[in-house]
Amino acid sequence: MINNIATYSPRSTPMHRVDAQIKIILLIVYSIALFVIQSWLGLALCALILGCAMYAARLQPHQVVRQFVPVLFILIVMMITSTFSFNAEEMQTSLSSSLVSGWFSNSPAVILYGSFGIAPSGFARGCFYAFRIIMLLCASVVLTSTTSSTQLADALDYFMRPLSRFHIPTRDISTIVSIALRFIPVTVDEFRRVHDAQVSRGSDFNGGSLIVRLKSWACVLIPLFVGLYRRADDLASAMDARCYGCGSHTSLNQSSIGMRSFVIFAGTTAMLVLICVFS
Repeated sequence: MINNIATYSPRSTPMHRVDAQIKIILLIVYSIALFVIQSWLGLALCALILGCAMYAARLQPHQVVRQFVPVLFILIVMMITSTFSFNAEEMQTSLSSSLVSGWFSNSPAVILYGSFGIAPSGFARGCFYAFRIIMLLCASVVLTSTTSSTQLADALDYFMRPLSRFHIPTRDISTIVSIALRFIPVTVDEFRRVHDAQVSRGSDFNGGSLIVRLKSWACVLIPLFVGLYRRADDLASAMDARCYGCGSHTSLNQSSIGMRSFVIFAGTTAMLVLICVFS
């Protein structure tokens, strides 16, 4: 079983009880607010709202931090390109008046060679942008860990329902999204299983040249794709046996937005708007 906090974890928390449609809309509004805000105060207030959501979802901070590993390289490159400049003094002067610079606005540029050096305001800007991306990832983790793939698919179908008037198969699209989301943890689990099986047979994935390593990984990727195609064929047979596509679709859980979810949506949206206006 995969221990991944980004996948849905069935619990009984306040965030789990919020309707999926509301959580998706709040994530969109929160993302827009993060990119509109241009001050550390506004970002700190957004972080406070995110902390409340994580506490309501019963998420541990050290578990959420694990999700930053795939984007760690991007964050490092962002910090480097924002901090170092081939014209550090000019960059420091141009960014010193920005609210993002904060305490580094009055700091002089550190020249390393010629005009190349470190711009403290650029470092502050890199930290600001990196922190913004981290907060956006945390908000996405809150959504995916408190909302099942079925709920996400039903919410997507709810949003696309007006397009059905133009004969767009919205239910089929939501079903495809639901199956894709379900296959993500299955694919990761299958990959780990095949990899561990090949390691137990003496396969070496870290030794030799690049060509040798690629050939070693072939013994993992080929069984992985064969297994995925087998699962897809079994799924197609199961859907065909249940007469999928022969008539109208029904849903066990009808989409409806409760009063509690609406109050959470209205309150959170109002706070984000106030933060964007006054910060």
